[in-house]
Amino acid sequence: MHILSFVPIQRPLTPKQHLILRSVARGRTNKDIAAELGISEQGVKVHISRLLERYGAENRVELVTLARAWPEADRNGYAELSGDIAGIRAGLNKTYQEAAAVSEMHGVNGRAPAPRVEAKTNGHAPKTDVDLSAEVRALRDVLAEINVALKLARELPADADVGPLVDTIRARVGTALDQSAKLDSLVDRERNRDRRSRQTAS
Repeated sequence: MHILSFVPIQRPLTPKQHLILRSVARGRTNKDIAAELGISEQGVKVHISRLLERYGAENRVELVTLARAWPEADRNGYAELSGDIAGIRAGLNKTYQEAAAVSEMHGVNGRAPAPRVEAKTNGHAPKTDVDLSAEVRALRDVLAEINVALKLARELPADADVGPLVDTIRARVGTALDQSAKLDSLVDRERNRDRRSRQTAS
């Protein structure tokens, strides 16, 4: 008979788990973490107990120590988010091209400018206490909504005035592309911040 010891599986943490783990490492209480993330104190307890179980840790100190020992899991999570954002951006660019084709098919010149992709911060550091996974899901939902509008534009009769609809689609694509660039910037910033905190902890 063999006795197997528990070995936690290395898999990426979600951005919310990263935020909670980082807050635990900074010595914040469950109440402080709950207020910071806008969730209940019970929700924080559940997240922390799952993290303790996941890493096989007995307490918060051991959890932070074990979690820092697995930087590869963090890198994989950030790489996955970056890949999702790149896929959404490709979908948005394709949708923009298709909207232009619908416009040409109906003999309308769109009036919305071409989308630009830049991360704007207005001189302020972007907000970093966001749930990056939730933001990526929301961006994917926006792409789905835009594609529904594009499908509607395609199905309109040839003599219909699709100009306003196509302009709206193009404007929404431009806004979503801006948001994707901001999210990409946030993912990079969080990845670099985690890398620096691991180096200083070593």
